[in-house]
Amino acid sequence: MTEDADRLAGAIIAGFLIARLLFAYLLAPGIDESYTLAIARNLSLSYLDHPPLHQWIAHFAALALGEGAAARLPFIILFAATGWILYRLTRDLFGPRAATIALFSLNVAPFFFASAGSWVVPDGPLLFGLAVAAWALARLFFVSDPDRSRVSGLWLLAGVGLGLAGLSKYSAALSAAGLAAFILLAPKQRRWLRHAGPYVAAAVALAMTLPVFIWNAQHDWASFQFQGARGVPGGGLRPIQFLTMVAGQVIYLLPWIFAPLAAGMADAWRRRSDERRLFLLCLALPPILVFTITPLWGARGLPQWTMPGWFFAFPLMGAWLDERAIDVRALRRWAFISSGVLATVAAVAALQSSTGWLTRLAPIQFGVADPTLEAMDWRGLRDAPAFNPRPAFVVAAKWSDAGKIALALGPDIPVFVISGDPRGWAFVSGGAALLGRDGVLVVRTGDLPAELAAAASAFRSVGEPRSWTLTRNGHREVELALVPVKGLTRELPIPYPVAPR
Repeated sequence: MTEDADRLAGAIIAGFLIARLLFAYLLAPGIDESYTLAIARNLSLSYLDHPPLHQWIAHFAALALGEGAAARLPFIILFAATGWILYRLTRDLFGPRAATIALFSLNVAPFFFASAGSWVVPDGPLLFGLAVAAWALARLFFVSDPDRSRVSGLWLLAGVGLGLAGLSKYSAALSAAGLAAFILLAPKQRRWLRHAGPYVAAAVALAMTLPVFIWNAQHDWASFQFQGARGVPGGGLRPIQFLTMVAGQVIYLLPWIFAPLAAGMADAWRRRSDERRLFLLCLALPPILVFTITPLWGARGLPQWTMPGWFFAFPLMGAWLDERAIDVRALRRWAFISSGVLATVAAVAALQSSTGWLTRLAPIQFGVADPTLEAMDWRGLRDAPAFNPRPAFVVAAKWSDAGKIALALGPDIPVFVISGDPRGWAFVSGGAALLGRDGVLVVRTGDLPAELAAAASAFRSVGEPRSWTLTRNGHREVELALVPVKGLTRELPIPYPVAPR
């Protein structure tokens, strides 16, 4: 039965791998991906928004495959490996049927299919690192009497996994804290506190994340300040933000997957004396609870912040459904319906992002953004007269637009941001030689007066704006103003704002 389940798991992974490749081909890079690919042109020890691993991968993927959808290939392959590790983890803990359910459910959940499984974002490398660490530790905790050499190797592998996670996202610290809590809470595992293994693993993980600390020390701890500010109390409770965060998680996972995930976690909580379930709960709960509750008083959260926790709920869901002895035909119907919904949503999103047909068929209300515009290609910017002949540099007014501009124009034209919120653009290099040179300021038409006033002091003279429209399938979508600017008077990039001490 195990061999049959392994073959089925391989088929599931292969099928979703092909689906992700097709989805990646049909959908242009979004705002975050464009920003990442552009920022990653400058190879650095770390970056403002996140630790560096996904930027490092993006840097070399872009060199090998180009700065387009093909740069997603390493992330898609990495998630396929992550799915196999989760399957093996679940199979070892709860058996092959539970593992197959967990694997399929993970892949069919929209967030894990698209963002974590396909896109150039930190979630994929984060989950891979956490999955490696969890699998290694599960072998230590729940396989009886492994030999001494195997114990050392597994602790070392766990440290490497946690190091990869720490190089991906700061939230990996919550998972590490959950693992420490498990060793303290599980009576059979406290013996590891007297063993060198946990301390070696921690030392390996910390050593691997040293680039993050070095970069932050060199840049006034800007990244830690940027991420830490999101949890600072903002005055009064914000229940709408909390409810929005909960609703977002349900949507990211699909309601009929979220419900058994929650049921599996509730069942595990009731049976937490079972150390296998306690182990997964200690990995799942910290990110879910911290990032769901924080929006009550802090900044608006994003549902994807909780997803590393939900990742470890899938084995609990598989075990819960397996123990219910649900008929195979019912599981197949559920799988077909889930796959159909995912395929439909993916197809509609890809078609809408490239043609805009849905918003023309049913126009959205004024002031409501079309999220698929994030994946719209800005290559039409190359044809603007302002870029012929090629300027020495381009300045954008928004960090989010700068990534789109950079990918559209290619790496030969340096892009900078003049804004009170430049994000990672404040740390790109190459601007020292541009003093006195001429460039182009790219601004959204509606923001032109304010942004022009803010940028004017950086140049000797500012020319007349020229309008340029980006179209999607022949329809006007993004209105830009291209402003010639002459004689740069201050060095780029603009320094990142430092919090007062």
